[in-house]
Amino acid sequence: MIAALRYEWFRLTTVRSTYWLIAVTLGFTLVVTGLVAWRLPESGPLSGGSEPLALLLTLGASTGVPPLFAPYVIGIIGVFSFGHEYRHGMIRATLTALPNRYFVVVAKVVTVGAVAAVVSLACSGIALLAGTVFGVDLPIASKETGGLVLGVLAYTVMFSWAGLAFAGLIRNQTAAVALLVLVPSVVESIVRVIVLAIKAASDDPRGEGGLTSVLKFLPFDAGGQMYTRTSVNTLFEFLGYRPFGAVAGGVVMGTFVAVLLLAMTVLFVRRDA
Repeated sequence: MIAALRYEWFRLTTVRSTYWLIAVTLGFTLVVTGLVAWRLPESGPLSGGSEPLALLLTLGASTGVPPLFAPYVIGIIGVFSFGHEYRHGMIRATLTALPNRYFVVVAKVVTVGAVAAVVSLACSGIALLAGTVFGVDLPIASKETGGLVLGVLAYTVMFSWAGLAFAGLIRNQTAAVALLVLVPSVVESIVRVIVLAIKAASDDPRGEGGLTSVLKFLPFDAGGQMYTRTSVNTLFEFLGYRPFGAVAGGVVMGTFVAVLLLAMTVLFVRRDA
């Protein structure tokens, strides 16, 4: 197992795309959080407290409008963890050096998750630093801050594992990146629109439960509740839509990612290289 971890860590740290993706994530976070903190007013509802804290830590994703930026970029590292090897035919070399396929999967999950966690924490640190430099009154030493940082970290790690699973399942790097981007941002939105349209046209559009209960189990949207504070989903409450809270939403996304990883592992062990 140690040999597999060393092998995967060496592979991950010798691929230039790893550094480019991390640099893009940290650079974008630095620029955006700096601009946001600089322009926050000295008085008013956004002058301090939990609202500007959530805006800085999530780059606005706490409102439920823009997606959380870091997972989409770091998730590509997860895709490349398997994608590069299938694309360039290096998976055979990997399995020659490490015949135990279970060890290969575990090593990839551990290393990708570790990188995602560290980058996520770095992004949160940059956001808090920006708030401090520009004098934003943030509740840094509070449960609110800890909950947001942990929520962003958990979502980023699970998102990167989803990218790893997609690449291992379909063995195509480009298609895996497309899935990672389109499923949370497009597919889930389309499902939501269709379900809400059916609910609005039903005999009891304002009743709770029914078809709208399905929306609570959209994995990436459910996971987003770990960092979302003021979501556009509240606009649909009159149609009976009540999303899960942070803990339950994280469990839904975690279960989905676990199933993806399990399916990928089963296929990886059984299929030819």
